[in-house]
Amino acid sequence: MKNGFSLFTIMILMLGSVLLAPKSACGETITFPMQLDYPFLKTLVTHTAFTDPGQTMIISDPANDCQRISLSNPSFAGENNLLRVEVAVHLKGGALMGGNCLFPMEWDGYLLVHMKPSINPDNWQLSLNPVKSVLLDRNHRPDTSLVGNLWNLFKAPVLARMGNIRIEVNESIAQVKPFLLCAVPETDHPRVIAMLESLRPGEIVADPEVLKIQALMDVETIPSVSMPPAPAALTPDEIDAFIEICETWDSFLVQTLMSLADMPLTADERETLLTVLLDTRYRFVAELEAEAPASSGDFVREQFVDAWERLSPTLKKYLARDMSNSLPNHVSGQPSSNSWGFLAFFAASDALATLYKLGPVFNIEISENGFIRLARMLSENKTKSLQYSHLLDPDLRKLLGMAPPPEITGHDFNEELLEQEIMDPEPEIAPTSMNTRQLIMAGLYNALTPGKCWAGKSGFHPTLKEMRAWLVTRDNVESHLNKTKALLKAATLENLKKNSIPEKYHQVFQKAVYATAWQETCFRQFIVDKKKLTYIRSYNNTSVGMMQIHERVWRGIYNIERVRWDIAYNVAVGIDILNLYLKKYALPKMKLLKGKDVLDADGVACSLYAMYNAGPGGFSKYVKRRSTGKPSKIDNHFREKYTWVKTGQWERLGDCY
Repeated sequence: MKNGFSLFTIMILMLGSVLLAPKSACGETITFPMQLDYPFLKTLVTHTAFTDPGQTMIISDPANDCQRISLSNPSFAGENNLLRVEVAVHLKGGALMGGNCLFPMEWDGYLLVHMKPSINPDNWQLSLNPVKSVLLDRNHRPDTSLVGNLWNLFKAPVLARMGNIRIEVNESIAQVKPFLLCAVPETDHPRVIAMLESLRPGEIVADPEVLKIQALMDVETIPSVSMPPAPAALTPDEIDAFIEICETWDSFLVQTLMSLADMPLTADERETLLTVLLDTRYRFVAELEAEAPASSGDFVREQFVDAWERLSPTLKKYLARDMSNSLPNHVSGQPSSNSWGFLAFFAASDALATLYKLGPVFNIEISENGFIRLARMLSENKTKSLQYSHLLDPDLRKLLGMAPPPEITGHDFNEELLEQEIMDPEPEIAPTSMNTRQLIMAGLYNALTPGKCWAGKSGFHPTLKEMRAWLVTRDNVESHLNKTKALLKAATLENLKKNSIPEKYHQVFQKAVYATAWQETCFRQFIVDKKKLTYIRSYNNTSVGMMQIHERVWRGIYNIERVRWDIAYNVAVGIDILNLYLKKYALPKMKLLKGKDVLDADGVACSLYAMYNAGPGGFSKYVKRRSTGKPSKIDNHFREKYTWVKTGQWERLGDCY
């Protein structure tokens, strides 16, 4: 009994010492790829080894100047995890006698060499080691002629020269290191430095289309001991910082997309770019208005990783191709200085995505400096910064597969007239369902946004008389409605001429346009604020005009200043957006829905408004809400306006004023 008790006591004490001991950090090895596509590898090898005249590799017999072999135009592919290297061969032979070449012979064909790639862990130097070789004739078949004897004289020195090829791939690694270091706060720098010191090459895989060099890093992970606390509402200073870093992220995303501007993208690829951009911008808007938003670091990091996973196949497909095409003067064989920048951009982005998937290993937060570093990897201009601009960018629209924007007509205006006071201002529509956070946000937005934005001296404005003609009061509701409906109908017809949709949706689309203008602003473009006339803005100061065009979502895609001041342009843009969502998203996705009755005509209209408010992802969410019978408040509000439009209950507009 005594011995049993003692053994039990010892076991308890041992278990307690294990449980009470402080938890130590554990390690994990992560991998991320560096990918060399074969056209780029050809550029590197040509620049490194084919340095004789005409980008050739020439080998001659020291004892017989009549015998020489010239190799040129190497090509690469992956085969059974070896590099399949094929080079053009010009072989010349003869007997040297009295300074003359007797019995000369020449042969042209190809040399096929299978090479095993390896990399030196000390200096990231890539080498190619011949495994087997064979001569091919001009038809790429094994050569069986007498030239074999002559080839035997050159086989060893040729394979030795090819085996001595060395390619430095550490330039991109050198750019990745400072980026990862600047992506974490200073308190985590020692751990990141230790991680970077462990950076080393891993397995090399020769895929059919690309050579993959795995980069390995040892990461010190710290197990989480408790659930993190629920996020609290952001302070005004935190909201200010959130907006600033999100603007930098948005600018970086646009610049990344524009790196594909000259590429022969498919229609599906362009739609992917458009969807990623819109989804990202709508998420920013939703997060900013959330009761308990994520921190700016968490949000931007998540958005970066999500966008990278969706965009990386297209970026790697075209930019990797561009690396091999960007040769100075197109003849030197020298890889573009920015080719390594592309490679570094891919590696840095893959590394960040890999670290993110580990969970709370590091407090990773991509700063403005981090985005600038990444942007410079993509650009020859290493001084390039990230500017957040509202200017229209036709090249961006073209890249996204969009038709030309609505036409602009009108004239400049003496903005000093806007300083004139207008007597008897009409009261604004009181905000409905604004919670405390939204009221704070509204005030903050007003503080962060330049004054009533009378635009610049060279900006567009209608005349004061024209704007006053669009003011609505309780006394002119009916006449204002008739005038506005005529404008909306004419703009819809004009839009359908340029961006046709199936005729069976024309009436539904027109009703959706009316209902959207009703839901958004009760058909208003201008209001009187503090006795001065201005365009109507949303409570958070981001969406403007009758159709409430969100300036952050649609910046660069439409002329934001015109959206503010030109009622015809504002209406045309709103209709253009609805058309975009119908053609590019609703109609294609409806074909994939199970059951033909999932969306009737009214459902199509409501799905358009769901996307108008939440972006492309709003379609699937609306269909789910509809199928489960759980519509949102916004769904119900729009459905109400749409029903009034369908049944001609226009008199209800008076309830707005």
